Formats: sequence, structure tokens, C-alpha cells
Amino acid sequence: MTDPVFLLGIVGGSASGKSRLAEALARHFARQGAYVIPEDDYYIDATVIPDFNADTFNFDEPAAKDHDLLAAHLDRLKAGEAVDTPLYDFRTHSRRAETAQRRPAPVILVEGLHLLASPDIAGTLDLAVFVDACEQTRFARRMARDVSERARTPESVTLQFNTIVQPMHERHVEPQRTRADIVVENMGKPDFDALARPVIHAVNAQRRK
Repeated sequence: MTDPVFLLGIVGGSASGKSRLAEALARHFARQGAYVIPEDDYYIDATVIPDFNADTFNFDEPAAKDHDLLAAHLDRLKAGEAVDTPLYDFRTHSRRAETAQRRPAPVILVEGLHLLASPDIAGTLDLAVFVDACEQTRFARRMARDVSERARTPESVTLQFNTIVQPMHERHVEPQRTRADIVVENMGKPDFDALARPVIHAVNAQRRK
């Protein structure tokens, strides 16, 4: 008999450290075949969005993601079925031609901005973690990431953060804190192995039930 799939959700603001925490947890549970599904891969393809402009498009509202598809994939994984998940290219803002085949595993991590904003996705998760980081910290991290990894200019990153990212954080992301099972703070220089410890303890405790 195979182990049931345990879905662990990692939620938090942009550049809060949720991806790095998910990676640390996946390393810890690697012997059990753990891996990470990024919510970002479920962004709606820019090619189907009229007059798409990456500098002004609101990437930070739940409607920018195909949550129906993500929820369906999580349901199928929990049912023991493999799925082919999309892969999103932030340089072209479109889905890549190839997909990633995901198979059921004892621990699967899902990380993103809006997992708990979707009742269907939240309902599939066995445990939800909210990663907390202050606005100043998130802005500095996002600036470094978007300029080096996503071919953005500092001016466009600043404009987008002030006009879209932070307002959407307050409207859509911050309210998810109260829906999470665990809140971890990632304000200073991060130690993701330390941040992962209380989450690992909670996962192990819940799986023993």
C-alpha cells in the first residue's frame, strides 16, 4: 500500500522567501520523493490576454492565475494520478511548449501568493504555512530578483511594486495569514533550515495522526 499524498502549502508575499522555504522543505523530505509545484507556473498565458503589457499587468491578483487548473491537478495527485503541469516563462510571460510530469508522492509542496485565496486549493491542502516578511524587506529582495532573473529595469520594478504589488499584498495576500496553520517570520538574513524546523515538526505530527 502506497503512502497517501500530503499536500503542504507555502503562502506569502512577493519575495517573502516562500520559494526558498519550500525548497528547504523539499530537500528535507527528498527521500520520500518530495518536490515543489510553483503556483507561478499557473499564470494565464500572456498570449491570450488582450493588450498585454508586463509593466502594468496585475500579476498580483488571484485572477492572474488559472486556479481551476491547479486545483484540478492537486485533486488528481491526491487521488493517486499523475499530471502534466504547465511551465511559465517570465521572460516571455507565456507558457513553455513543454510541461512537467508530476507523480503522486508522500509529500508534495505547493508554493505561491494566493493558495489560500482559492477555497478549492485551500481545501486540498493538508497543512498551510504563511511566510511573513515586512514591506521593505520584500521590496529589496524583489528588486534584486527581477532585475537579475526576469530582465526588468529598476524603474519598472519600483513602479510595479508601489502601484500593484504592495496594494495587492494588502488586499489579497495579508488576509491569508489568518487562514494558515503556521506563520513563520522571515525578516532578516534568512536561515531557511531553521525556518523549516517548525514546519517539519508540524508535518510529521499531522502525518502520524
